[in-house]
Amino acid sequence: MKLHIISTINGLQNEGMRNVATHLSKEFEKNHIVTYSKLKDVFSIIKNGSKSDVTIVFARLIKSVYFMLSLVRPFLKKICVITVQPVSDEFSSLNKKKKVVDYCLTLCKEDAVPAFEKDIVSTFDVGINTEKFKAGKTSREELCEKLNLPKDKTIVLHVGHCSKGRFLEEMLALDKSKYHCVVVASGMFSDENTIKTLQEGDIDVRFGFVKNIENYYNCADVYFFPTKSSEFVISVPLSVMEALSCGTPVVAYKSFEKLSLIKRNSESAVTLIEDVSELENAVYNAKKEKRNISYLLEPKTWAQVSNEVLEKLQNILE
Repeated sequence: MKLHIISTINGLQNEGMRNVATHLSKEFEKNHIVTYSKLKDVFSIIKNGSKSDVTIVFARLIKSVYFMLSLVRPFLKKICVITVQPVSDEFSSLNKKKKVVDYCLTLCKEDAVPAFEKDIVSTFDVGINTEKFKAGKTSREELCEKLNLPKDKTIVLHVGHCSKGRFLEEMLALDKSKYHCVVVASGMFSDENTIKTLQEGDIDVRFGFVKNIENYYNCADVYFFPTKSSEFVISVPLSVMEALSCGTPVVAYKSFEKLSLIKRNSESAVTLIEDVSELENAVYNAKKEKRNISYLLEPKTWAQVSNEVLEKLQNILE
């Protein structure tokens, strides 16, 4: 197939959608002709899309994306959108009046069904590199020394954006004499006030994309995922999957119900809490569940996910 991808891919897996787009694109390139366009480059989209069998859009489905698709729709053969978060109300409303999409792939069907007819919506899984994200042979003590983290405290980790809606400030509730909280701000979106609050509260904030982020997952005793809304994270958080794949237990909120989409092989993999008052006790108990094997149940590789996606794309061409 000739595939045309609309996305922003810079080689860094530093954001959920970009992570998914990068991995799938690399797999597509192995057996298919792939061209790329940026979201705002209408000329490139028309040029590349008109020569392709399918145009695949990796983007948050908001109003501006709808208008872009509406503009280029007459020049493209088939349009497939891949969404990893709920479709915005504005996109949904506009698309119901005038359809611009032939097919939708989503991590969670309820994210997309309000915007599209059910028969053009299909789900796909998140892949993971289990050779990279696995319990390492390096001891915790060695990793602590390598990463400049204290050996005598419980290490509580979060990886991702330092945006306001992530509720990272709730780490402040942990007793810093017992717990060392580290945030690897590897994402694209940062809020200056959030960063300032964290740093003033003795949270260890580290900036930039970390190639060997698995070292942090292996060093951490507990992974904390404080996000409570799909507005600020993809429906299947990759960082949670990566932590679990390394055998690191997770503490998260019951309100983020989509964590149930991650298949686990043990109930002790994830501890769910109602509010921040339960955090310290949950972390204390979760620490005991750290192990040297994966918590993921039958995870799929990106190659497997790619093959499934390609099969679905082939079906819409027949």
